[in-house]
Amino acid sequence: MNYRTGMFLIGNVGTDEVLGNPYSTPDAQSNMDQFIFGRVTKNNLNIRDIWERMYSGLYAINELLYQIDNIIMEEERKNEVKAEAMFLRGWHYYHLGMIFGGVPIYTTVPHEIDKGRNSLEEVMTQAMSDLQFAYDNLPAKNITDPGRASKWAAGGYLARLYSYLASSKKNEVGKQLNFALNSFDWVNVDDFYDKALTISNNIIDNSGLTLVSDYRYLFVEGSKNKQKEESLFVLNPSPEKKIGFGLMTYLLPVGAQGGGWGTCRPSQEVLSRYNRNYDARGSWVVGGLADFDCDTEIIDNNAYFRPKDLKLQNGEAWDGDYSITKFRILKTESKHDDYYGGLYPLMRLAEIYLLKAEAVAHKNGDDAGREVLKSIRYRALANKSNANAEQLQGSYRRGDFVQELLDERSRELCFEQYRKFDLVRFNRYESTIKSLSTTYGVWNRNAALQLVENITDSKIWSPIPEEDEIANPNLKPNNPGY
Repeated sequence: MNYRTGMFLIGNVGTDEVLGNPYSTPDAQSNMDQFIFGRVTKNNLNIRDIWERMYSGLYAINELLYQIDNIIMEEERKNEVKAEAMFLRGWHYYHLGMIFGGVPIYTTVPHEIDKGRNSLEEVMTQAMSDLQFAYDNLPAKNITDPGRASKWAAGGYLARLYSYLASSKKNEVGKQLNFALNSFDWVNVDDFYDKALTISNNIIDNSGLTLVSDYRYLFVEGSKNKQKEESLFVLNPSPEKKIGFGLMTYLLPVGAQGGGWGTCRPSQEVLSRYNRNYDARGSWVVGGLADFDCDTEIIDNNAYFRPKDLKLQNGEAWDGDYSITKFRILKTESKHDDYYGGLYPLMRLAEIYLLKAEAVAHKNGDDAGREVLKSIRYRALANKSNANAEQLQGSYRRGDFVQELLDERSRELCFEQYRKFDLVRFNRYESTIKSLSTTYGVWNRNAALQLVENITDSKIWSPIPEEDEIANPNLKPNNPGY
């Protein structure tokens, strides 16, 4: 179990985007049922493995930084390697802080085995420092391999981190838990949103990236060159496993021709967010099953099986007949059901526009933020025209801009491993889950009913793993709710 599957379980399963069925191919290696039911405990195997792999990665990074000055190599390349390592260290601490809050910080080797937890402020300050070093020192060239560290990837994560912290402070996240270790009181909201905006503008104006004209190209395995046009950072498929069994069996269309197992399905809320008359994303990310009798379609000169159309009744999908259809595998002579050979996006230019809209709305008002959202929505149009763009803009307008932004982030980024953290940072985690539909349109009512019952804001952070807590008592106290 690693980042590929683990972050999907933490960030998507058991949110208002993904419901699951623990009785359909349950994953005993990750305690997936705990995420499905909203009952994650500190002995969860997936949480343990995320912690272990994050700290194994940090040890390797710190060992490299400790040894690199003793290595004879061209100085310019040595400095670039240092910046790449700092990017990865900042990336690790950013994720650890978002998942767990305060955790031990190590910047030298060997790591102390009995070190206690640093505060969330110290963890995120370390992440900001490392990412800023990478942003300042990696060369400002166009991204040709988004699977590697780059100036623009570092900038993207910095903008996301500043926005996460600013919104968490602004919305008083965790205040009611009275847990000082994970406090956001130290955050300067205006300053952090200003920094997020400056970096976002730099990426949009100077990275060479562009919004791919057709949203579908981003999620089909035969269009890697087009995916690179919009991607700041991705998971690359390995030559042997591609992006395989763990993650993609949850995200591919359900059925013999789609490759997906169907353990995870989109919520009715995802389906309802799209204006399907104008927004082409709606019919792409949620669809019917991909059985033996489904049709074929050509996308970017490659053939794919097209999942069946949804059966809708009053805007709701029939139980069992819908699935996540956002990612598609090629139609080939020898089918690879468990694999996806495209790039899996971890950071796209579309998100940079969304982060810019958030910062602009904070600084200049909601209507100014809505203007930035137009770029994302225009790309999403099924039939592009100014009239249709205005129609979609009006259709998606909400009196509450935070809710409008959260809806738009879900439309654009759904199933890309970040939904829980979005709900948490705007202090809408519990309220959103409690409002989930548990009647018609829910594929697994048992899971939905228990999720609604179990989720509270005391679970905004994951628990420190029990095995590590036993091995190192200085990691106590654990997070609230565990």
